Amino acid sequence: MTLGDFSSVVQLGVGLHAGTALLQSIAEMTASPLSRRLSRLHQIAALKLRSNPNAQDLYDHASDLIGDLEIKKVQFFNEYKEVVAVNGAFAIALALLLAFIAFSFSEEIHLVIGLSITLISLGPASASLLFLWSRWKSNTEVLRESVEALHKQLFPS
Repeated sequence: MTLGDFSSVVQLGVGLHAGTALLQSIAEMTASPLSRRLSRLHQIAALKLRSNPNAQDLYDHASDLIGDLEIKKVQFFNEYKEVVAVNGAFAIALALLLAFIAFSFSEEIHLVIGLSITLISLGPASASLLFLWSRWKSNTEVLRESVEALHKQLFPS
């Protein structure tokens, strides 16, 4: 097994880490389903307010939830900036490793080194995306429950 055998894995790792470092739309991808649902509920609460002045509390609650969601988006973006720094550093390190592999293409390596190169190339980017997803889910759990409660108040069964 040679170092050259792992050049494509390292290239993929550079792309994954650079992509996750530059993928700013991840905040929108995670927030958009909840944001769209809350926006629709806010519009429905506004329509109910026009026909029933007693629906003011539902409208205010929907407005408060929109504000809470915006705060959660800012918190998530701050966490995302930390992940960008880590993934950017990994992308640079992997690019340097790729340059080293280009010069030492036919160098024989041990299986453990090959597995380590594979893990370093693919692991951190995947872990960072899972970390961001889990942080978004845990940070917005109460908000999602509140949106569900608002939905039930707007559409009583």
